[in-house]
Amino acid sequence: RSDDASVRKRQASLMQALGDRFSSPDFLSYQASGLRVDDHETASNTNVQFNGHHTYYLQRNDGRSMKHTIRLNDTVLKVLEQMTKALAASGVAGLPKPPPPPEMPTDVAWKRNAEATNATRTGSAASEFNRMHGIIWAASRASGGGTEARRQEIDHKYDVNSNRGSSLGGFLLDLNLADIEERKASRLDATAAALVARRAYGFQSIDGTGMGWSSASLAVLLSSLMALHDEHKSALQVESFYPMRLVISYDDDATTNVDLYGGVIRLHPAATPIQWLEILQGVTEESLAELDKNQRALRANAQRVQDGVNVKLKRGLTCPSIEYHTFVKRLATWLDDDGEPLEDRAASSAVALSRLQLVVEADQACRRARLNKDGSIRVGSGMDGSAIINSLSRLSQEARGRVAERKEEVTRAKEVIALARAKLGLSWVYHETKSTVTLPELVKSLVRLLKIDSLRNQEVLKLAGQSLGITGRGHFVHLADDGSIVVPHDWV
Repeated sequence: RSDDASVRKRQASLMQALGDRFSSPDFLSYQASGLRVDDHETASNTNVQFNGHHTYYLQRNDGRSMKHTIRLNDTVLKVLEQMTKALAASGVAGLPKPPPPPEMPTDVAWKRNAEATNATRTGSAASEFNRMHGIIWAASRASGGGTEARRQEIDHKYDVNSNRGSSLGGFLLDLNLADIEERKASRLDATAAALVARRAYGFQSIDGTGMGWSSASLAVLLSSLMALHDEHKSALQVESFYPMRLVISYDDDATTNVDLYGGVIRLHPAATPIQWLEILQGVTEESLAELDKNQRALRANAQRVQDGVNVKLKRGLTCPSIEYHTFVKRLATWLDDDGEPLEDRAASSAVALSRLQLVVEADQACRRARLNKDGSIRVGSGMDGSAIINSLSRLSQEARGRVAERKEEVTRAKEVIALARAKLGLSWVYHETKSTVTLPELVKSLVRLLKIDSLRNQEVLKLAGQSLGITGRGHFVHLADDGSIVVPHDWV
């Protein structure tokens, strides 16, 4: 900074010239280590013009500045040697000579030289990119043993652009039966841990399936829950939590951890045992009495609604328990105050014949009544009594038709499942409830499986004694957490 302005200007000019020189084709080839640079090849031969001499200054270790000169139109090695000598003269000792470029593979040397010559003559950015890409390809081929060797190293088992992931035969060929036994053992451990914890706390049930954890991890978590009971049993307010159910999930949207309408205690798996204890201490005898009161009121109101409009009520997945209780109570009150006798309403054409299923969803999830594929009618918790009755009148006939079709599909599916279990020796066949697979798709998938000749396809024999699950399109063949084999219905 203390040098003369002209010196600083000269230094800046040199830095710009060095940047241009390092971007020249011969320097790029040298850096890529794929093209040999001859000593007699100079920058002037590449049609790139540089100033002959550049004067610059380097500061020594003792603070003095030394003047140096560099010729940028020399060859790559000579330019690097000039820079090395200047640095060594400035007090930087032990700098090695610039390494020569390594030899290229002989089978691609002529191609790289030709591409480099083309890039040098034209200066085209596209040609330069193609040349550099070819150099990298040549180096990887030389180290990897060829294209075919590299392709064999890639595992296409889960390639979404191919159907190998949905190949049942390929999966069974690589299947290790020890993995199935290990997962079955882990599921038994988790079931046993849940049974011990349920009996110790007095829960009606324990559900941890919504987390997506493995059975082995769930068993460890339940062991921590048991350790909490053994250590802090005296700190609990009740001897038994029955009839409450324990749900372990990442439900961060829940308004309360203790639901006295649905009878659920929610524990977060990431919470500490002391935080679990604080939640469990919030359950008292008064809480259990209030829960019993709410449940009895719900059963009474639901019975009045089911007898009044000839439906079977069910709470949907999106409807909070308090909204469901409020809806059932409001609908029962509306039916009592409507004026029309329940006997006449039950005998009307709108609600006669078989009892339909009414699924109550949250008001935000369902604004008007809709008909599900299984024949159930989905309604919102914010709908009033007249809207419910009108919807039943409008959709009941089509709903019963779908219920009849559903029964036929279930009957046909049971027949094919029984046949598959008998022929293939399967211990259990099921379709995943949370998938998009339909019963006709399940039947079609099992029929294709039954047509496989087990004498020619020995891999099919591995299905004997196993559980088989059918899931929707787009999934890979895989092992479920309980050890069952899960295949998409469109397996190949």
